[in-house]
Amino acid sequence: MTLCSYLKDKYGYNEPIYTEEIQFKDYSRPWIFNELKKMVENGKIKRFDLGIYYFPIKMFFGDSFLDPRKVVERRFLSSGDDVYGYIAGKSLLNLTGLSTQVPNLLELVTNNETTRVRNINIGTQRVRARRSRTTVTRDNVAALQFLDLMNSIIPTEMDETEQFMLRKFAKDSRVTQDAIMQYAVFFPAKATKNMIESGVAYELA
Repeated sequence: MTLCSYLKDKYGYNEPIYTEEIQFKDYSRPWIFNELKKMVENGKIKRFDLGIYYFPIKMFFGDSFLDPRKVVERRFLSSGDDVYGYIAGKSLLNLTGLSTQVPNLLELVTNNETTRVRNINIGTQRVRARRSRTTVTRDNVAALQFLDLMNSIIPTEMDETEQFMLRKFAKDSRVTQDAIMQYAVFFPAKATKNMIESGVAYELA
């Protein structure tokens, strides 16, 4: 099996492939990098950005492009059942309908960031990545994202529509009071205060 066929079987088309993840038989890193370079030159694979490749889908108007958001998701948020980050800040406010303002960058919290906060460009997508307050997992991501949201709202300035959207988000997230009590210690006290003042605390299971 060649490196090309191995990568295609593992990742498929239009999925980001990070060079740091590639392990092929006992071949060295320099050999892998050299093979990737040959594959790009031969049109077998495309380079999205430094250390990121993908197999494009051949279409009648040319090769498909890799969605930057998919690259962001794999690097910072999740891969399969493995969850290690979540959307936060103004991006989360917009996502939940609590703000009509469309942020010019995507804010997120992730285990895969070592600095407190960093702005980076991934393709055409601008990202603000924050280091997680505690390890994000599939089991606690809903509670952490909910507390992050509580840390961002101003209950006294919310209208009826925003209050409705906040309650809807709480129900859809299926966050429990026990989970909130367990992880609230990692957030500023205002997160819990805002949760109580907004009344959404009484919507939790």
